[in-house]
Amino acid sequence: MLVNLFMPENPRLLDMRSVDARYILAARCWCILRRAAHDPYKRILGYLGCPHAALKFSLLMEVVTQIWPQPFAIFKPCCGGASVDEMVLIQAIGLANVETRPEFETLLKEMLPDEALDLFFARANALQMVGYSQH
Repeated sequence: MLVNLFMPENPRLLDMRSVDARYILAARCWCILRRAAHDPYKRILGYLGCPHAALKFSLLMEVVTQIWPQPFAIFKPCCGGASVDEMVLIQAIGLANVETRPEFETLLKEMLPDEALDLFFARANALQMVGYSQH
């Protein structure tokens, strides 16, 4: 699988950049709370610490859960590891800028059609534009 080129083996949250671990924890929280029909915004805000980032991340997760070819796989909130889908998400967020658009497409082109790639890129890029991912 192409994504294996972008991922470390057995990724652990404690070994990641803080921003990446926070995105993974926010994604887990978002998925669990949405499934339970609760608004995840306040919890996402707690992980990301910025109202604009929390809103943009929620919009990104709405897109991700709609375009992902299979249900978006998360690990339990207390798990110190990261699922393949969680790792793909943080890799994609990190690559969502104009300079690295080709790498973004390389990461996802096997699993998403062009229209979905464009929408995902736009939402991930909007999250990056907030500036949170630079911390």
